[in-house]
Amino acid sequence: MKVELQGPQQAVVTGDSNELYEVFENLLDNAIKYGGDGGRVDVVIGPGRVGYDYAVTVTDHGAGIAAEHVPRLTERFYRVDAESSRKKKGTGLGLAIVKHTLNRHRAQMTIRSRLGEGTRVEVLFNR
Repeated sequence: MKVELQGPQQAVVTGDSNELYEVFENLLDNAIKYGGDGGRVDVVIGPGRVGYDYAVTVTDHGAGIAAEHVPRLTERFYRVDAESSRKKKGTGLGLAIVKHTLNRHRAQMTIRSRLGEGTRVEVLFNR
C-alpha cells in the first residue's frame, strides 16, 4: 500500500489537534482497509471551495461503494457489508465519529464513490 501526499505538509486550522488527528487517522484507515485493493491512497491538501480556506481529500482507488449506500455511511453502526466489515475489524462507528467531530469544528465532509472507481472523501476547513 502506498499513501501519497500532495500539497503543503501542513495547513493551520483552529481546533482540537487530537480530535482532528483522529479524523484523518480514521479516514486513512478506512481508505486503506476498504479501498486498499487499489494499491494506493492519495491525500491532497489544497485551497477550499467557496466559503472555506482548505480542502483535504482522501482518495482510494479500490472497488468503490454503490450509490445507495453512500448517504448512510456516516450513520452509527451502518455497514455496507457487515460480514466483510467484521473481518476487517470495522465497527460501523468511524465515519459517524468523524462527522460529529467535523461538525464541532465547523468543517464539512462529502463522500463520493462509484463502483469500480474508488472513494473520495473531501473535508473543507476554515482557518
